[in-house]
Amino acid sequence: MDKPKRFLGKFFNSILVAVLLLGFGYYYRDGISPFLQDALNRFQPCQRPIEYSIAGIDPRFGITEATLLSDIAQAEKTWEAPISRQLFEYSPAGNLKISLIYDYRQKATDELQKLGIVINDDKSTYNTVKIKYDSLIILYNEEKAYVAALVESYNADKRSFEKDVSYWNNRGGATKREYDSLEQRRNDLNDQVVLINQAKDSLNKLIDIINSTEVVLNKLIIGLNLQVNMYNMVGSSTSKEFNEGEYVSNKNGTAINIFQFNNKNMLMRVIAHELGHALGLEHIDNPDAIMYYLNEGTNEKLTADDIAALKKKCGIK
Repeated sequence: MDKPKRFLGKFFNSILVAVLLLGFGYYYRDGISPFLQDALNRFQPCQRPIEYSIAGIDPRFGITEATLLSDIAQAEKTWEAPISRQLFEYSPAGNLKISLIYDYRQKATDELQKLGIVINDDKSTYNTVKIKYDSLIILYNEEKAYVAALVESYNADKRSFEKDVSYWNNRGGATKREYDSLEQRRNDLNDQVVLINQAKDSLNKLIDIINSTEVVLNKLIIGLNLQVNMYNMVGSSTSKEFNEGEYVSNKNGTAINIFQFNNKNMLMRVIAHELGHALGLEHIDNPDAIMYYLNEGTNEKLTADDIAALKKKCGIK
């Protein structure tokens, strides 16, 4: 057999094996691993609903599982309605695991909301947060100097106290008058320790607020492509990333992790965005699109760009 025929033979054999594997995967799809199921969904996009389940909800979000399922159902329709096809389906054992994970991102949002600041992905929000950040840094420097002064005063008083105690111990003991004076000074030192600890607690709480503010500022700097320096966390030489959600697909399976949202509308948008990734869609360079890399829009419907990408992925003319 000449080389072209051998090549064609191997090529068609490979195609046959691929078809058989896909056929096997389709008929026995309920028994294959989540990772292989995800691969099958990508080879045969939109042919069978992607089954999802709830893996966990941090109670600090204040959302029940029923509420989250309702929000996911609405996010599903965002993709399903334009092409009249069921693309997702809830199942308690669904392979696509959805979680609400509370970390520094939502904490930053909550801290700023306590200050009356709502986070939107726009320059106006950046300016508002920057002004607040500058005022917090001034307050931080003042409180830090106050704590340092308290500690310095305490250390000086403690050294003086210990010197006098040593003096009277070397003389065989203090007089009643001196003893009472030393006891009063000991109590004063204890009171200073309490005051220092209170001041440090207040400073640490302020640091938490400042760090939360820096997290949001860095998010806006990246998202808005601002030509300014990134902010480092107080007490750290690095900054933290700020993505509201992520779609994960690896050997352990598939998952959607949601980290941050301001309100119900933004939650549904970030869920819809990650569901788009579960369908195999990439980011779209349209700020209004659900698949835009930032969750900055307010619309709850797909743009023409989103629909075009979905139809192309699903093989719909």
